[in-house]
Amino acid sequence: MLVICNGTFKSGSSWMHAILLEIFRIKDIKIDVIPISYNPDLKSPTRILENKLPNFLNNEDFKKFNYITKAHYFSNKVMIEKYSTDVRFIFITRDIKDAIVSHFHHFNNYRFKQLGFNSYFKFIGVFKAYEISLCNSRYKENFDSSLFFSFEMLKSDFIDSVKQLCLILGVSEISRSEILEIKKNTSLSKMKTVALDGGNKYYPELGDESHKLFRKGNIGDWKQYFMEGDLQLINRVIQLDPPLYVVIGYFFMFTLRRKLGL
Repeated sequence: MLVICNGTFKSGSSWMHAILLEIFRIKDIKIDVIPISYNPDLKSPTRILENKLPNFLNNEDFKKFNYITKAHYFSNKVMIEKYSTDVRFIFITRDIKDAIVSHFHHFNNYRFKQLGFNSYFKFIGVFKAYEISLCNSRYKENFDSSLFFSFEMLKSDFIDSVKQLCLILGVSEISRSEILEIKKNTSLSKMKTVALDGGNKYYPELGDESHKLFRKGNIGDWKQYFMEGDLQLINRVIQLDPPLYVVIGYFFMFTLRRKLGL
């Protein structure tokens, strides 16, 4: 089977991917290597680029072998496709306001010039929030609700969440002690330690600084950042009722820029 751990940026997809890898490991299920042709960047956990997915499905025997990739797929073409039962999409979502705060810190860690949150949200964050909202809407329109997990769900009920993940993967039995081992091995502190030791592969562009991307992971952290006006705006965006300038700005800052390869 092919397992696609899909989520928007800063949704918790790295954590979900780590959990899935641990389930495979602890149940001694072999994960086969995805050929480099589907993404030459070997440091990236996205082993199949979005535009390479059709080729992978046509050329690789995912019914016989087990593959897994983390992804941020969002194109309508990929979302509306009808997939074999051997292709298992698993989605993770997160409170968009918390995701934007996380993206704010990622943005500042990746660049030399630091922005305050209000400036970041006005010029960048509001457009990223619109993209996340669009993606989440597209996911939910095309996939069954049983395939969706939330960052908050994993935090509040890890054991039941892992049991549900196992059902999707076809793992019939998993013990409480095995789940607790998975929880320990995928904890924020453990992932930070691995990153500090040079083993992190989720943010290769940051190199030795990648551990900074594993932050507190607190639910409701956004309450310390948003002013009332910004909060009203992001709530409109989350409801997919943004001001026109957000739609236009998003097109130029994200859609057009990506098409041009910038």
